[in-house]
Amino acid sequence: MRLFRGQESELRQLRDWLTGLLPDSSARDDLISVAVELGTNAVQHTASGDGGWFTVEVASLGPVLRVAVTDEGATGAPPLADDPFTDAVTAGPPGHPADDLDGYCDDDSDCGRGLIIVRALSVASGVCGNGSGRTVWAEVAATPPASTLYASPCPGAQGRSSNPASSSAMASSRTL
Repeated sequence: MRLFRGQESELRQLRDWLTGLLPDSSARDDLISVAVELGTNAVQHTASGDGGWFTVEVASLGPVLRVAVTDEGATGAPPLADDPFTDAVTAGPPGHPADDLDGYCDDDSDCGRGLIIVRALSVASGVCGNGSGRTVWAEVAATPPASTLYASPCPGAQGRSSNPASSSAMASSRTL
């Protein structure tokens, strides 16, 4: 686990840390992309970006690598819809300006696509916590997807899996 200042300049440090931590592979590249996106969201959309901090934890869980980014919270939760190509992924919480996608995230905008990238690169993702702090996590396949149940690192938290017909739970983890 590593602690980062809630500043955009720290995102390069996050990328460099993960590059040195993980062996060179396509899974590492995907995990780095996911982690930097989640870190960016922590800086841009939570209290972490207002002089705060965020933490990043990486774990190897057999067939997947999990990254979890814990921030200092914000009103509303990051939208994690079942279909990564629906407006629900780019829309914010009720009443958020992103609810009106035509006025917030147009075709030329650089917003509203991060969680689509996270969903496309991960086999499972979710969020837990509240306005005081939350953890957003995602799992990237380290090996070809197996028949495994992807469990949230947070009891009772919402999440999704691209492998819903799974039958066995992951029993152990090793933090890198």
